[in-house]
Amino acid sequence: MTTHSKEFGLTFYTGNGQIIEYPKKAWKKDVKDFMKDKVEAGITIAENQDILVKFLANEKDRMTMDGLDVAESEKLEKKDGEIYIKPQRKKEAPLLIFSGKDFPLVPGYYVITVYHENETYYGLLEITPKFMEKQSWQNMREELISEIKTLSFDFMKRNIQITKAMESALGLNVDMLLRFYIIHEECDYVISVLDELAKTANTRLVINKKRVYDQNKQKSDVHIKPQHIRFREGSYSQTIVYMENTLDVEENRFVKRIIKKLHAILKTFIEELDKNATRLELRQEELREFSENREYKMGKKALIHFDDFRKRAMQLLNIIKEVEKTNWFIQTSDTNEKNIPMTVFLDPRYSILYKLHKNLNKPEESLSVSSFYRYQWKRTDKLYELWCFLQFIKALTKNGWEVKKGPSVEKKDGKYRLSSLESGTVICLKREKKEVYAVYDGLIPETSKETSRKRNPIYTNNPHRQPDLRLDFYSQEKYCGSLIADFKYRDIYYLWQNEEKSRLLRRQFNAYRDVNTKYYKNYEEKRSLQDIRPVKEVWAIFPKEIPTTKDEDYNLRFVSLAPSLASNATLSKMLEEYTKNIYKR
Repeated sequence: MTTHSKEFGLTFYTGNGQIIEYPKKAWKKDVKDFMKDKVEAGITIAENQDILVKFLANEKDRMTMDGLDVAESEKLEKKDGEIYIKPQRKKEAPLLIFSGKDFPLVPGYYVITVYHENETYYGLLEITPKFMEKQSWQNMREELISEIKTLSFDFMKRNIQITKAMESALGLNVDMLLRFYIIHEECDYVISVLDELAKTANTRLVINKKRVYDQNKQKSDVHIKPQHIRFREGSYSQTIVYMENTLDVEENRFVKRIIKKLHAILKTFIEELDKNATRLELRQEELREFSENREYKMGKKALIHFDDFRKRAMQLLNIIKEVEKTNWFIQTSDTNEKNIPMTVFLDPRYSILYKLHKNLNKPEESLSVSSFYRYQWKRTDKLYELWCFLQFIKALTKNGWEVKKGPSVEKKDGKYRLSSLESGTVICLKREKKEVYAVYDGLIPETSKETSRKRNPIYTNNPHRQPDLRLDFYSQEKYCGSLIADFKYRDIYYLWQNEEKSRLLRRQFNAYRDVNTKYYKNYEEKRSLQDIRPVKEVWAIFPKEIPTTKDEDYNLRFVSLAPSLASNATLSKMLEEYTKNIYKR
């Protein structure tokens, strides 16, 4: 069964029963061959299943591959920080290296390395997504990063009281708003650092030499020197070695360059603020007679924001100007060196200034993504869940809903990022006098006693009570109904056609629809429980494109959603239609 290449062979076995021999012609002598534009893997395996190998070779041969560091088999050999698979006997069972339940390998390419008789051979394994194209999987990951950063920024803007309407009135681009947020958050801390540096900038003892004229050692000269021969100072001198403290050290030179750049960035920032403030003031003059006009009122608030922005930026700029007058700044020479001295990372004063400079210079890079999300996309089904959840948030904001409450934005290593979207995360969005609470993977209460009007208005005694998404709609603090959606990383519509195979799915979706509430609008509790079905529809979201269709018996709507699908554009329209029907009832 095994294909040999110079007396070694490698066979892969998968959880779904495949036996795949690595082709003899696919081995390469140079790993750079896999870096070409059009690369073909020797073998391809679908994600999320058991992977076993059988490696037949000489006793001293070894094999390793990318990702093997997460394998836990006792039969693996660890040597010099690397993990290897030793040759097996023909009669031995294949070795389990990756278990599907652990989701070890995300879609992508993995290099296989075989050391055989003092030569090295390279192979390429490709892991493919099960229910979408490779490019769609990559797009989904990139879009998820983008959406998480966008959501982070939305929450950051809420912290400085900037709504969507205010953002429009200010007329500032994203980079400018990010810069202000960074200045707003860091200003006091940076000012104290600059003040501290002015007093205690780093110094270092250095050895210097200088020549000193010594009159005592000058010899007498009985001869009269001609007038054209002048005495040259230093003819009788000696070299003196001495120690002195100097402020002209590499970290000070580096930070001096940063401070000068910060000066320029802040100056440009203030000029941009002034330009936009002038534009807004002229518009306010045009609207002055319409002082009750919404645009005028918003413009008035925006000018207050501009004034606040400017004061904070000027405060920081004035401190920088004072620093530029200090001894350490004057005595430190200018440099264009790009290498960052190690002291910059070790001394918090220097590192804070460096991070501020980086964030102000490239504000978009101040937003980062938590490792929580990077871990989640080791499982494509979880990656798909997160991506879909954020697509719903995006669709709601497209329909005019504004993010009001949600996960906090935390700061780590000088960067801002959204805290993890764990199970039970709630994001509140507002539009006029209406609110919607988006709950990610939250548990629906089991009894009416566990419910509350504002946070958990529905309950069910069914075991299926943890949908991927629940939208609870409110108007003037009155509960108006919910939408429940579940994100299925498989062809659920195909399964649905077979009643026997979809038996468990049918129970699950039926349970999501079969919920109760005591709090529907102004209804009495008894009437609310007897007459109202708060979940009008359940949506089954899956990554295969089909025309939107419904199963009326289950009040179930099938919705296609995945990167690059044409049907994605309809999500916001469908949500808006559902929202209107909720509020009409």
